[in-house]
Amino acid sequence: MPRFYAPAAQWSGDRVWLDEAEGRHAVEVLRLKQGDPAVLFDGAGRVAAARFVVAGKRRVEAEIVELKQAAAPSGRTTLVQALPKGKLFEWILEKAVELGVSRVVPLLTERTVVQLEGSERERKREKWERVVIEACKQCGQNWLPEVSLPVTLPLFLKELPSPASIVASLHPGALPLKAVLPPNLSGDALIFVGPEGDFTPVEMERIVSWGARPVTLGDIVLRVETAALVCMSVLGHLRG
Repeated sequence: MPRFYAPAAQWSGDRVWLDEAEGRHAVEVLRLKQGDPAVLFDGAGRVAAARFVVAGKRRVEAEIVELKQAAAPSGRTTLVQALPKGKLFEWILEKAVELGVSRVVPLLTERTVVQLEGSERERKREKWERVVIEACKQCGQNWLPEVSLPVTLPLFLKELPSPASIVASLHPGALPLKAVLPPNLSGDALIFVGPEGDFTPVEMERIVSWGARPVTLGDIVLRVETAALVCMSVLGHLRG
């Protein structure tokens, strides 16, 4: 059954209306008509089985048939990902959504090839938010992850660390994930993944001083997108 995202502002009583992008997809792409069923979610755990009562070019509106509230995640997972080249970041976003990420922070580092300035950061975030919405629709995720504005490492490190903060590292002294994370993780967690070429020694020192523990992902050097997925998968396993 097709799924559509409608934020809380678009819910009123037993009716939900779709914005222009979602409505166009429903009517022009999927060819849905009045009376057709759909699933609607608001990104904050509210999920409705619904049927369309208005399906036109100017307005698409559905009537709620059954309403449920999906359980909130047991802990928030934040992925602080140095921006890779090309479209890899969009792929990382999709997979991170599937693995239960709560927040993704695009990070600008000394070795980041992609550098974004001013209004370009907001334009990129809007595009990435759309990627996240589409991933939630595809995989059945009912809690919409947050995508932050791209930020430099010094600015991000002004935030407080999560109880379980780790950084994927190629530097000496990194420990295996199982030696760093608790076997039954229930609280918030945060993962740093560096750019191609890893964080610089100075950046790594700052991240560790901030409170993240360096972890090794094995003897084989992983691509940045693989490293992100390995860390997210392990955290998901530990959360049970």
